Amino acid sequence: MLRISRSTDYGLLATVYLVRHPGKVVNAREIAGFYALPLPMIAKVLKVLHEGRIIVSRRGVEGGYVFEGDPTRITLGQMLEVLEGPWDLVACESLDTEGHGVCSIRLDCPSRGFMFGINRAIKDAFEQITLVDLVRGTSPTPAIEEKLAAFRESRLEEIQ
Repeated sequence: MLRISRSTDYGLLATVYLVRHPGKVVNAREIAGFYALPLPMIAKVLKVLHEGRIIVSRRGVEGGYVFEGDPTRITLGQMLEVLEGPWDLVACESLDTEGHGVCSIRLDCPSRGFMFGINRAIKDAFEQITLVDLVRGTSPTPAIEEKLAAFRESRLEEIQ
């Protein structure tokens, strides 16, 4: 089952908080207090977000984190890559560090074609959602529905 981890969920919440407070340097305690979440987990995801270049760290007595990017250019897909690492819905689409397929029956698998399309459609859907969408609580539903419809149509053509 595809499930976003708790730390990724917290990372998304922390980023949304920072985007909603543009230019303000915010510490982990403030974010953890606002959402009533464990401080160690928030501190951990903020570090990961900083290492992934999503947010900027400020040192010193008034230190903390700030979002200085363009929230219209960062997608949910990018956020998942930073917080979860490379991910695919199925192992047949996952590659090792040398670019080779992880699954040993990858080329002979009868469901690979379907799974590839589903994997691509899901990843494309995550790429359609930006930080601005998360902050506003809106969804680019028409764009996602168009992608899924195109996928379904291409699968029907392949079958016929």
